Amino acid sequence: MTENHVAAADYVGGRLSPEELRRADAHLTECARCRRAVAALRGRRADGMGSSLRRFAGRLLVGELTFLEPLLRRLPFRAGPKEEGENAELEPIRVLKPRAKTGLRGGAALLGRFGLVLAITLGVLLLPTPPGLSAEGHRALAAFAFTAAILALEPVSLPIAALMVPLAQVALGVATTPQALETFSRPVVFLILGSLFMAEALRKHGLTRRLALTVIVASGGGVKMVLLGLMGLAAVFSMWVENTATAAMLIPVAMTISSQVEDPEEARALLVLLVLGLAYSASLGGMATIMGAAPNAVASSFLAQIGPWTFFDWMKYGLPAFLLIFPLTWWVLVKLAPVPVKRLDVQPARQQVKEMGPMSRTEREILLLLAAAAILWIGGPTFEAALGLPSTLLSSAMVAVIAVSYLAVREIINWEDLKGVSWGIFLIIGAGLSLGETLTRSGVTDWFAALLSPVISEAPLLVSLVLLVFVSALLTNLLNNTTITAVFVPILISLARDNPAFDPVQLVLPVTLATTFGYSLPSASGRMALIAATGILTRTEMMRYGLIITLISSVALALFFYALALLGWI
Repeated sequence: MTENHVAAADYVGGRLSPEELRRADAHLTECARCRRAVAALRGRRADGMGSSLRRFAGRLLVGELTFLEPLLRRLPFRAGPKEEGENAELEPIRVLKPRAKTGLRGGAALLGRFGLVLAITLGVLLLPTPPGLSAEGHRALAAFAFTAAILALEPVSLPIAALMVPLAQVALGVATTPQALETFSRPVVFLILGSLFMAEALRKHGLTRRLALTVIVASGGGVKMVLLGLMGLAAVFSMWVENTATAAMLIPVAMTISSQVEDPEEARALLVLLVLGLAYSASLGGMATIMGAAPNAVASSFLAQIGPWTFFDWMKYGLPAFLLIFPLTWWVLVKLAPVPVKRLDVQPARQQVKEMGPMSRTEREILLLLAAAAILWIGGPTFEAALGLPSTLLSSAMVAVIAVSYLAVREIINWEDLKGVSWGIFLIIGAGLSLGETLTRSGVTDWFAALLSPVISEAPLLVSLVLLVFVSALLTNLLNNTTITAVFVPILISLARDNPAFDPVQLVLPVTLATTFGYSLPSASGRMALIAATGILTRTEMMRYGLIITLISSVALALFFYALALLGWI
């Protein structure tokens, strides 16, 4: 028996028949070599995902994100036994203050990154002024370089980095203080803030958990249907509340589902599939509405300056694009990341739904409020005219303010609840708009438009759309998507203004929606940073899955807008 050693991978993975298992157990009592091999493999498997998740809990409790430790202890690939009486409430990942960098090494790293930002800015300033660009435009280019560098390198937290953008513009002499800060009070900023407040109401009163459990029960336990249901829920939420907040609320649901699977490798494969699905769908849902993503808000603000542009105007293009790309993403993801587990036991979810009891009055009230707000966002101007209400009373931003006011008056949320909201997005959107206005005012957008015009105008429309969509999608992995939109949208509007063959919407919307497809790197979006921080995926896996789905989604988006142009619908 000692000559036929045990296959440690088959033994630990549970792939031996009962008779083979009996012989292997007998052999292990005699063979120290095989006992060491089995023990080492068990240790590696336990330490793999378990240690990464424990690092996630420990590191993020003092960093930007925190996660409920009891839920981590429930996962099957955690090293060590479960503790008696553990509780696994579904709580969201919360965005908190970034960890302070201390000590000489931390200070040196901070100064090094900030020094690099200043070096890049100074380098652009010292270059000769490009032909056709004024001295003010040259300084505005330096302001763009500063913005891109500080938002990409993040020597300070992202919201504070955004706050430095208007400071740089004033220091470089391309904006006055009122000009640099005016964009922070734009209506779209308050629309996005309102969506964050409503997301907090959903979280506080457990609606996210209830709906997620209901989706799991309705799926019947089939893994593909569970994935589709959770992705659909994430996408619908993301249409109306900020998409990173949606992902943060639903990732714990995915982790709880995976905890049902005993085999560590199968549990990890399932978790990777569910978490990627949630991150991608939370991004895709944001395509449908202005408030779904910060780039949408920035693009809409610029479009509203050149003509009438409403919430419904965005939806009539964004929603069909979502309805095309969402099922395609689900199908590709199922093919790319197959899991050995085909069916899950939905009885625990059914029992939890039963224990929660019927939907409370407050929960129903929140859902009704969201439905009413959605109706007013879409048809607000029509209601204003029909009822003789003051102009813009039912504009998108005012509807968001009315909804939040109602939640506060009814004491469904209070100020303490709102302190945990990601207020930084207010600064990020304002900074993006401020940069775009500065580039337009200084003539940089017209200069860029003149450079791009031969490439875009002389190429067939399909080629132009594919090129713009791919550039936007790939850049999103490296630069802040709000910055990309703030730079590209004014340029495309200027290009379309000078070329009657193009409609600004025909170019602006594909480029803005393409920023949704930043799936390959943690820097691409808050959703990808979130799942990277958990350690669930390796960087290689994130890049492999992300690049494939980005490629397919970008082609589909370009073809969609090309078809609209051929039909004369845009």
